[in-house]
Amino acid sequence: MDFSQNYVQVNDLEVFYHRAGGGDGRSKPPLVLLHGYTDNGLCWARVAHDLQNDYDVYMPDARGHGRTQGDVQIFSYEQLGADALVFIQALGLVRPFLFGHSMGAQTALIVAANAPELVRALVLEDPPFGHRESAAEQDTEFLQKMADEARVFQERPLSEKIAAIRANEPGWAEAEIIPWAESKEEYDPQIQSPSVRRRMHQYDWREAAGRVQCPVLLLTAERGIVAPETAVAVTRLIPHCKTVRLPEAGHCIHRDAYEETMQVVTDFLANHQ
Repeated sequence: MDFSQNYVQVNDLEVFYHRAGGGDGRSKPPLVLLHGYTDNGLCWARVAHDLQNDYDVYMPDARGHGRTQGDVQIFSYEQLGADALVFIQALGLVRPFLFGHSMGAQTALIVAANAPELVRALVLEDPPFGHRESAAEQDTEFLQKMADEARVFQERPLSEKIAAIRANEPGWAEAEIIPWAESKEEYDPQIQSPSVRRRMHQYDWREAAGRVQCPVLLLTAERGIVAPETAVAVTRLIPHCKTVRLPEAGHCIHRDAYEETMQVVTDFLANHQ
């Protein structure tokens, strides 16, 4: 897909990003797409392609992901939120929409909490709310096992990664599979370390949610992370929050149920321009 690409200085690193829909001379609302853990900006390529006629779309690689590297010893949700905020400010984006998946959704929440006047509206796709209570995910041996398994997968040939995702996610479109597989070759393996994962799991999303003032669309799924009771808690903390549950989807909602997800998302974005 024909996206422009560039770097911008953000805090202690240069953030690499792709852009879609911004070169046709039209004034469009900015939309920042924030990817999930071990993904990269181009994992949003299909979404960006379908939204670029109406939005100026930015797809940054987060710290430690894609072509944005930087110090991952300070990798945390708080740091990702700070990076995303400075990214928006550095590019001079005026009241952008933020659409984040998983880690990117948590990042978007933090930006909106820390700079409520900056964000127009949020789309949060199955954010990792609820992990803080999981004792198993604090265990060093468990976390190290996950890191070792991820490293083994990262070192497999690209063709094997593609074959694995085709076998495990037969409903994914081809436009999703190759960017996903390629992204697994680019992230810094240190973000999988037990210390980083433990720090991420301990983040208190409730405190941030209580400071969000903009409209929010929370996307959840039958096989996703956000439990129904957690979704209820989110709507109590965020006054202008709408929740939509996709019954046939897992954690990667927009990949599992693309048409249904995009219909809900485009309606929400259009209603808050």
